[in-house]
Amino acid sequence: MDAIEAEKTAIEMIMAELALQNGMWGEANERSDIQNGQLFDAGSAKAMKDRRKANADAFHVVPAIYPQDWSGFRSYGTDIPNGVVGVCFMIQEIKRLLMDGVDPTRLARRPDQKYNPETGLPNIAED
Repeated sequence: MDAIEAEKTAIEMIMAELALQNGMWGEANERSDIQNGQLFDAGSAKAMKDRRKANADAFHVVPAIYPQDWSGFRSYGTDIPNGVVGVCFMIQEIKRLLMDGVDPTRLARRPDQKYNPETGLPNIAED
């Protein structure tokens, strides 16, 4: 699969998962609003870094960031569906913030945040 086809497939998977979540929680995502952003924590907990580091407990031990009053932390399969679910939890939180009127403005890089094209990471500003 080439990069464009993979990107389209990823977006299709995300949109399908969002439709499932909207079916469970409503289009306005009442669960996210009631839980005051816990979907962001749940999405962060779904991060795949532990499994990628060959951690056998990656989906057997509930991460501390996962909402403590939730049940059901589990694997949805490979890294792909786990990533899709995590991304969608975060999208639901972004949607809640937008509906609450939070400013969505993306800030530009400041002059002291120099870009290093060799690493793609910002250089630490030096005096």
